Formats: sequence, structure tokens, C-alpha cells
Amino acid sequence: MLGRPSANLEQTLNWLVEAVVPGWGSETRGASVTVEFGVLGSVEARVDGRIVDLGHARQRCVIAVLLVDANQVVSVDQLVERVWADRPPQRARNTVYGYVSRLRQTLAVAQGADIVRRSGGYVLDVDVAAVDLHGFRDVAARARVAARNEQDEQAATLFGQALGLWRGDAFAGLDTPWINALRDAVEQERVAVQLDHTDVRLRCGHHSGLLSELSARVETHPLDERLVGQFILTLYRCGRPADALNHYQQIRLLLAEELGCDPGLPLRLLHQQILTADPALQVPAAVSAAVPAAGRAPGSAPALVPGPLPTPPPVGTPRDGADLPDPPRPRRPRTGGHLVGRASELAVLDGAIEDALAGAPGVVEVVGEPGIGKTRLLGELGERARRRGFVTLAGRSVEFDRTPYGAFVDALDDHLGRVDFLRLRHDGSPPGAFALLSTVFPALCDRFPTGPEPVAVERYWFHRAVRTLLEALSADGGLVLSLDDLQWTDDGTAELIDHLVRHPPRTPLLLALSYRPRQAPPRLAAALARAGTEGRAARVELGPLSPAEGAELCGARPDHWRFRQLYEASGGNPFYLEALARSAGNESPPVVPADAMPVADDLPQSVRAALLEELGGLSATARACTQAAAVLGDSFEAEMVAVVAQTGEAQALAALDEVAERDLVRQIGSTRRFRFRHPLVRAAVYQGAGAGWRIEAHTRAAHGLALHGAPLTAQASHVQRSARVGDEHAVDVLVRAARQVMTIAPAAAAHWTQEALRLLGEQSRLRPELWLQQADALGMAGRLLESRDVLRTTASLLPAGARAQRARLTVSRATMEWKLGRYEKATSLLLRELADHDDLPESETAALRMGVAAVALRTADFPTAIGWGERALHSAETIGDPLRITGVRSLLALAHTLAGNSVRSTDYLDLVLEVVDEADDQQLVDQIDTLVTIGWTEMFLGHYDAALRHLGQGLDISRRTGQSLMLADFFAASAYVLMWLGHLDEAAKYADDALEAASLVGSNEPRSLAEAVNAAVSMWRGDFAGALKICEESLAQAGPEPTQHRSAILGMLGSALLFTGDPAGCVRRVIEAGGGPEMSAFEAPVRPVWLRLLTAAELARGDVAAAEMWAGRAASAVSPDRPPGQLGFALLARAEVHLAREDAAAAETACEAAAAFCAARMPLYEATARLTAGNALAGIDRRSEGLAQLERARALFAGCGATALSELAGQEHDRIAARTPPPAIGITPGI
Repeated sequence: MLGRPSANLEQTLNWLVEAVVPGWGSETRGASVTVEFGVLGSVEARVDGRIVDLGHARQRCVIAVLLVDANQVVSVDQLVERVWADRPPQRARNTVYGYVSRLRQTLAVAQGADIVRRSGGYVLDVDVAAVDLHGFRDVAARARVAARNEQDEQAATLFGQALGLWRGDAFAGLDTPWINALRDAVEQERVAVQLDHTDVRLRCGHHSGLLSELSARVETHPLDERLVGQFILTLYRCGRPADALNHYQQIRLLLAEELGCDPGLPLRLLHQQILTADPALQVPAAVSAAVPAAGRAPGSAPALVPGPLPTPPPVGTPRDGADLPDPPRPRRPRTGGHLVGRASELAVLDGAIEDALAGAPGVVEVVGEPGIGKTRLLGELGERARRRGFVTLAGRSVEFDRTPYGAFVDALDDHLGRVDFLRLRHDGSPPGAFALLSTVFPALCDRFPTGPEPVAVERYWFHRAVRTLLEALSADGGLVLSLDDLQWTDDGTAELIDHLVRHPPRTPLLLALSYRPRQAPPRLAAALARAGTEGRAARVELGPLSPAEGAELCGARPDHWRFRQLYEASGGNPFYLEALARSAGNESPPVVPADAMPVADDLPQSVRAALLEELGGLSATARACTQAAAVLGDSFEAEMVAVVAQTGEAQALAALDEVAERDLVRQIGSTRRFRFRHPLVRAAVYQGAGAGWRIEAHTRAAHGLALHGAPLTAQASHVQRSARVGDEHAVDVLVRAARQVMTIAPAAAAHWTQEALRLLGEQSRLRPELWLQQADALGMAGRLLESRDVLRTTASLLPAGARAQRARLTVSRATMEWKLGRYEKATSLLLRELADHDDLPESETAALRMGVAAVALRTADFPTAIGWGERALHSAETIGDPLRITGVRSLLALAHTLAGNSVRSTDYLDLVLEVVDEADDQQLVDQIDTLVTIGWTEMFLGHYDAALRHLGQGLDISRRTGQSLMLADFFAASAYVLMWLGHLDEAAKYADDALEAASLVGSNEPRSLAEAVNAAVSMWRGDFAGALKICEESLAQAGPEPTQHRSAILGMLGSALLFTGDPAGCVRRVIEAGGGPEMSAFEAPVRPVWLRLLTAAELARGDVAAAEMWAGRAASAVSPDRPPGQLGFALLARAEVHLAREDAAAAETACEAAAAFCAARMPLYEATARLTAGNALAGIDRRSEGLAQLERARALFAGCGATALSELAGQEHDRIAARTPPPAIGITPGI
């Protein structure tokens, strides 16, 4: 008799887990270890401090529900409602049982946590102290008791401990109505604790440490009157009464505008107290004494206004009496010496250096407000790394200069001028990689004069070239690359950092990045957040110096009242403290002005004034040269300073000596280049110069750079700030600079083109080609909405008779619409243009008709695609356009393939290949989309070698010509082919490249395509949870319109759900992906793949009849002229049903399926079929034949890189050899 059928899903999945998770099994379940649970962030469990996998989102919902009601019975009905709301799956109770069973297994190794079955439901038996939510509530309650008893220091400590349990948003990653409502309620609890915590900290006199924190929270919750009151009181206590009153007026106006009401009574009373300088607003003289706050009865809630504190003495008055000698004034800050404080931050940096020494590339992000010490900390990192043998290079982005890749050029260019590239290339670097870099790095222009033209460089390939360069530079002793002030970075630099973070060099490289968190570019912030979540980046957040550390920095006594005044004015910010101390001189330290609101460059007015005071004693020439340097950038050359300052070079060098003596600028090594002491110094100098003078200075800078032969990109940033409207030379510089960086820095190209259009004024209406250039650049930068809007504007500029131009523009607009996921809009634009202009030239008619066909193909409307494709072909043949004819025929070949007509498809494909295979690469530059279409067609027809050849040819042309929009298609199609062929390692690489390329496009479609193939490869490798996460995140961003790519990601989600324990969810998602039970939304060549998956899912949930129905449909979906492999899926589905019914025909059918897959060169599916055949043969007493099939399956899986499945087949082989009962038939990915 055959073994038990595969309907026992729980045992099947346990079997898979034991194959995938090393060490899982009975030997680990008896250990006595502790467990902790967290829901204040992502839902997680830690056993002996190690995070354990709680499964997919639905399963984590179950444990979350039980944790919230720990030690209480939660009924099964409650679990179903809280996890699925009003959309529960069929047999929801069984699914809950499966989830609970797996959670029990996960927690079995721990002591102190058990899920117990009780009448009608389940109880999580656990010490509530092990659950962070209950711990938070308990500690907060104890803190409030301490506050009521006026034990404020103890209350502040306890509140801090309670808030420290939070790791992010509660229940992060879960999304059900019940969870979302609970998340909001728990968040309100956190806000209430934060407010109580602030009250006790104010009563303890901790106002100076609250200022920046409250400022950020008020920005987030500007209408919270209690929070705003705390902020206003803090401003007042920090010596800023004018700011406090100003903020009261702001909230009064905001409340009136938003809510139509006045501030409440407590806020109005606080306002009145500030106006009268009520002594009750000061900090109590002895905060540790238990003195009741004014106006508060014992046991009442903490008052907003604490008790009195003596008013500080006027500036210049000794605090403790006139008989005391005046202490020494603060000395000049010692910023050039040892680093003050930052012990914990330095420990993180030292750890990162150690990791890099061990060969692991790493990322450290240093974040903080302006002047907080990010640059100084990066410098300390460089010094420590240099002592350990690293090469250390540093660069920064500059606020007023958005030159593409500016931070990387600043860091690497000088070093590249001294590098032996012959040695680097001998070490294994690709020969063309460094020539590619000459388009950006000036030092390489002369070294590689035969490199590609700038316009031919695509940023994807440029990113890879930079990674190759960094690998070469760090190969010997390691490299630390520090990039500072990335809040000012250009889009190109942000994209390149994203690439390096996701694809780190395979050498000892430490990438150190600093930026202001509130101003970080979204792409950079998202990349680093993802890296931090995945444990690939360390984050250092810099806060203010303590008073003791500030005193050490300034060389002052921490208890001296004059230092305390400086410290209060600076807020503990070391740069601000340094600037204020520098300005003290022989006079009294500056009083903080009542109006200390930040200026445009985030520099407080008092600090800006102190910095500009350093210019006061400079000669007129030195001041002019300093301002000229600020115009040129953070770093600059003496020769250009002379040009901008309109002085001789010798005078400029002498002036820079004078400025360097004041430590405003510093020489870079022994070169003729200098750098400002700090970017904020440069900002203050630049803003301090007159606006009119700056315009003329930028004019001189642009002219001087042009005379020195500087790249157009260096000239452009000055031209845009100084040119007059109508300046045709300036327009030409900006347009050519934009074209030069179009493919490597499209965002900069879009900006410079926009500036050129601005300078053209009304004449811009006569230059539609520039509007199109801007639209192209925006599209390449992934800013699709902006690109579409520019195209609309361009359409309105075309004259009435420009029919051909309008038609071409309509095709571009339609392309942008479908990239945005608006397929109906794209089709309507094309059809309207065809209807409105029936007298169009045939060439434009062909383009419009082909556009309609292409959109239909993308939405799986294959009959429409074929119909409009035939019309486009007729138009192309009428005018005899061979390129157009070839393009349309390739589209028709793919459409017929996907519709299931392989004979007609082959006819068209043969005609296309006659042209393409005879052409050289140069002739195919304008046919790159045809190569993509050919590759997909050959893949679906099973012509794998030909598909890889044509896809590889297209990738090579794309690399050389800078055509980026089809890169994701090339990589994804190649990944699919390699996956079918069983080359999982190569497929994974191409799938990752597809995701990288798609991220640069800004469209959901290529991203979904790339994510689908990434999920497929992950499942074959046994990472089912990772595949599920990929699919869920992809669908969360995808548009609602049905497309082939949405169907693919939905189908992959269904497959992932099956292998993470949700067969009902699998059936539901796959049917949705297929557009209904007929599966018409799936391409005909792969429809049997999905039908076989549905068969496996129905068997997994025990519905053999439904499985038999899907297996029958899989057989019907096999076309007479079927591509290789189609028959294999139908046979495999039938074999699995036979096995479930204990039918002896299962063995023969599975063997036939294996033979079909073998003939089709699909080894992963051949192994799957042999796994089924092995179990079937063993069940009918043909044990030796079964063992042979299982051994062959194991070898095939291993050869493909499917390690987990290979181990599974090996375990089945050993079990049958030992004659032990089968747990279940193992299910393998149905993808």
C-alpha cells in the first residue's frame, strides 16, 4: 500500500523545516532556556537573547493576539476575527490550529512560555514581565505613583525605562483592523507616558536636555496643547522668553485656523506668567527636596508649572557675590586635539573597524543636527582606521553645488591621480571598468582618453564600475571611505550609495556616511533604514555634549556661570559652543538674542553672528578671498579664488595664509587646494556676502572655470546662479552639461535643462526639443509624474500643423502613463490620436498602433494585442520600414506565444531572426526593445540557449549605449531562463541585478517583474518566509490594474503562502492572479505550472476532489504544439492526485513527468517529479526503484543549488531505506 497522502500539511511543513533549519529537531526541545516577547516594534520572540522565527504575518498575528491577552483564554472565534476580520479563509479553525501548532514547536525550546488549549480557545501561559507591552504598562504605572509622591528623580528614571522598551511602531509589519486599532491605542499610551516623563524632567530641572527633543515632537504634534506648553516652558527656562512668546502666538493662530478655538486655560495661564516673568516658572532651588509645586494638591496630577528658582544674575555679574574674583574666561576651543566625550559612539566605530579588518564590508551612518560633531567623529574614525593600516579617504556634499556624484569625486579624485591602474587591472578588475569612470572623475580623463562618451554611460553600469574601483582600492589593506553632509547630496550620489549598501564590495571596505536626519534625501534614508533593519549598517546618533564635556571642549570650569550661559545658548552643540566661545574675546560673552530662530541654512542667528565676527579683523583682501572661496565650494583652489576675488594669485595666496591663521580654512595636504574648517563656516560666510555680489562672483567663477577647461558640469552650477534671462551662451552650457550627464545623473540633467528653459523666457516655447529633453531626464530619474506633466506642457507648445511631432509625443506620453500603471489612460491617449488624425503619415500611424498593441500585451489582453499588432504591421509594410517591421513582428511573435499559438509565433519569430541574426550590434542599437521581446518569446517556447544569447547581446548593447529603461527586463528574463535551467546561483545574481535596475526606473511594472523572479529563486533555495515578504511588500506598492507582472507576483505570493502554511490563501491568490478559475490572465505556455500549483494546494488542505479538477484543467491546458515542459506539469499534477488516492498509477505517471522535464531541460522540476515517483514506487513495494529515483532527485537538486530540497530528498531516501513510515509527500515550489 502507498503511504499516507500529502494532505497532512502540518507534518509536510515540519519535514521541510527540518530540512531547511539546521539543528531543528527533538534534540533541541528539552533545553531549559528563557523567552522574551516584544510587540512594541516588530512582533518578535527571543530565546536566550536570540531572535527566533515566528513565521509569516498571519502567524505573527496569532501570537500577537495571545500576547496582548496573556494568561487569558482567547477563543478561536476571537482569533479568527482578529487575524482575518470579515475575510476568513475556508476552514479557518484548521488554519488557526496549524499556526498554533507551529508556534508551539517554535516555543518548545523555551522555559516559561506555552500555548495551552482550553475550552473554546487558547491561553498563552507566560510571565507578563517577559512581554514588553505589559512591562511598559507596569513600569509606567510605578513611575506615576512615584510622581504623585513627588519622587521626581525616581519617576523620571522609571518613565525612561518604560519608553526604552519601544523599538518602533507597535506590531510593525502586521495589518488587520483589530491590530491597527490596538496599535493606535497603544501609541496613545506611549504619548501619555512621554508627556508625564517631560513633566517630571522639567520639575527636576532637566530643561536644557529637553529642548531639541520637544522641538521635534512639537513639529509632529503641533496641536497638542500640553506638549506645546511644555515646549514653551522649556524655551523660557533656557533663556529664550521671546521665542516662548512667539511660539504661543503660533499655536494660538494654528488652533484658530485648524479647530476654530482659543488655547485652553492652562496654556493661557502659562502665557500670562511668562509676560509677567512670574518667579514660579523657574526651577525649584533644590529639585531633590519634596516641596509641593505651586498650585498642586498632594496626590494630584503633576503640574505643568513647577516651583521657583532664583533668577540668574545679569551678564557680567559674579553669580555668588561681588566679593568673588572673576574666573578666567573660556579659552579657545581645542577642537584640533583629542575628541571630547563620545565614548559609546567610538565603541561602535571601533567595532566597525574590527569587522572590516575581518574582511566584512560594512556601513556606519553618523546622524545628528548641524554642528553636533559628525565631521569630527568621521575624522576620528579615519585616524583610528589609519593606525590599523587602512587607506582613508574623505569627501562631502556641498550645499550650493549639486554636481553629480560630488561627494565621491571629492573623496576619490585626488587619490585616483596617484593610483597605479595597471596593477589594479592586473589584480582582476574588468579592463573597461576604469575607463567608464573617466566620465565623472576629472583625474581619469587623461589616463583613459579612449573611454566611452559621457552620454553612452548608463548609471547602472557606472555604479558597478565604482564598486569595482572600490574593491581594487581596498584589496590590499582595506579602505575607509567617509562621505559627509549627505543631506546636500545629489540624486546620483544617493543612488550610488544605495547600490553600494545593497551590493557591498567583496573586500575590507568601511563606508562611513553622515547627514542631518531631517534633511536626508528619501532614497538615501530608505536605503540606510533597510540596511539597518537587515543588520548591515550601524547607526550612531549624536546628541548634545554634557556640561562637563562642553567645559572640557572650551577649557572652562563647568560650574562657572559664564560658561553655563554659553552652554545654555549653544544647547550643548559643540560647534555652536565653539563659535560662541571664539567670539567672547576680551569682552563679555554674547547674550543670546531674543530672536534666535534658525536662518535659512539652519544656523542660529547668534552663532552665525559669532562666526562672521571672526572675519572682523581680516584685511579687505582676505575677507574678499574668503567670500570668493565660499562661492567656489567647500574646497577650492587658490587660482580660482584669485579669479573670483579679482585679485592677483600671489595676493590670494597671502590672503589665504591670513585666513588660515584664523583657522577659517585649512590647506589640504601639501596641495594648492584648501577647505573650510567646517561646512557651516562656509555657509555663514556665503550667506554673509551680499546677494548682488554673489551673483557677480558666480559669473566670474563660471568664466574662470571655462578658461581653465573645467568640465561643463563644474561650470553649470555657477552659470545657473548668475546668468541673465536671454543669455544664449549660458543656455548652451546648461543644455550641453545636461546631455553629458543624462544617463549617469538624470536628476541633475533635468534640473539644468529646467534652468536653461527658465533663461530662455518666452523663447522657451520655441524649443520643444528642450522640453522633451527635460521629460526624458525626469523619466530616466524615475520621476515619472513630473515627466508626464512636462510632456503635457510640450504638447500644448506644438503648432497646430505638427501632426507627426504630436503623434511621436503621444507615444511618449502613453509610455509614461503605462509606466505609472495607468494602462487605460495610455490606451485612450493612443486611440484618441488615431481617431483625431486619420490622415497621419503611415510611419506615425504604425507607431501609435504598435503602442496600443504593446499596452494590451502588458495587460494580458492577447487578442487585442494581436489585432492591433497586425494593423501596425500593415502600416509598417506599406511604408517599407524594415526596423519598424522587425519590431512589430517581434511583438506579434510574443503575443501569439502568450496566447498559446506556438506555430504562428514561430512563423513571426523566424522572420525576425533572419534580420536580427544578420545585423551587427551597431545596427541593433535602435532595436534593443526587439531583443528583449525575442528573449521572452524564446524563453516561453523553451529555446533557452537562444534566449540567453539574445538577452546577453541586448545587455551588452545597453551597457555601451546607456539605454537603461529595458535593463530590468533583460535581467529578469535572463534570471527566469537560468532558473528553468536549474542554475540557481546565476539566476539569483541576475534577479538581484533586475531589482537594482528596476529601482532606477521609478515604475511599479519592472519592479514587480524583478521581485517576482527574486521570490521564485528564493523559494527554490528554501527561503519561503523571505519569498513571502518579497511578495507582500511588492503588492503593497503595486497598482490595482491587472497586468502580467501583477499576476506573476500574485501567483508567487500564492506559492509562498502554500509553503508557509496557508494552502487556502494560496488557492485564493492564484485564482485572483489568473483572473478567475479559467486562469486566462496567465500566459498560455505557463498556465499548466499554476494549475499544478493549485493541485498541490488543494491536496495540502485535504480536498482531493478539487485537486483532481485542477489536474484535469492542467491536462486540458497543454496545447497540441506545446512548448517542452508543458506536458510535464500536467503529468506531475495527475501523479500527485493518484498518490493522494493511493493509486498505483502514481509511480508511472510521475516517471513520465520526470522524463518530460528531462527532455525540456528543466532539472528542478525533473527532481520534483522524481521525488514524487520515489515515494510512489516505495509505496507499491518497488523499494529499490524508489530509492534510485530519490537519489537522482537529491543529486539534481544539489546540482542546481537547491540545498534544502536536496537534503529533503536525502532524508526521504534514508527513511525509505530504513523502512520507517512516511511523514507525508514533500511539496516543492510550484513555480
